Amino acid sequence: MTTTIKSILVLGGTGRTGQYIIEQALKHGLRVTALARNPDKLNKWADNANLEILKGDVSHFPDVYNAVQGNDAIVSALGRDGRNLDAITKGTENIIAAVQKSEIKKTICLSSFGAGSTHPYSDWILKLIVHLSGLSSAFQAKAHQELLLYKSKINFTLVMAGTLADQTHANGCFAYSTNNLPRINGLPDKIERVAVAKFMLEQLDSTHWVRNTVCLLAER
Repeated sequence: MTTTIKSILVLGGTGRTGQYIIEQALKHGLRVTALARNPDKLNKWADNANLEILKGDVSHFPDVYNAVQGNDAIVSALGRDGRNLDAITKGTENIIAAVQKSEIKKTICLSSFGAGSTHPYSDWILKLIVHLSGLSSAFQAKAHQELLLYKSKINFTLVMAGTLADQTHANGCFAYSTNNLPRINGLPDKIERVAVAKFMLEQLDSTHWVRNTVCLLAER
């Protein structure tokens, strides 16, 4: 898959999108380090020689700093843990600090369409659902994550994904910059998590979205 990036640290690897990232990275021969609070959730890859599983918490800087050592890039699918937003906010602060003290070349982060710079392009229905479902704080945390990344000096790509789905009959995805992002009426069509994971890993070799936000929406 890549000639310059040989090893990656995956954060949020126990989540549904994170597991697709690990699966595809291993399939393409990358060495993978996964930092997880619950390593047992990754037991299906425990015998893979290219996977190192570390127990730790992204909100604890020493854990993140230790995990980045020896890796070329970070691919993060971090999200909230119930009402705890530390993985998004404190976790991003720790990622940036660790990258600045390491040899990490790229950091690819997953976020959500409707947060941060994509908020003006989301329909009132999505905004209402976010509010009624108690997700407003999570979307605010993701907006803060975007701000932290832009204020930093690290080499990042922030991926704002639309509605994610596991089923294989969901659509693929198309990449938009925030300069040509269409306004979405209603809820974004579902896109496959596997397609989002594939796109994120492709950014390891790409310079197109360096220090930029890219929005993934379903193909129409």
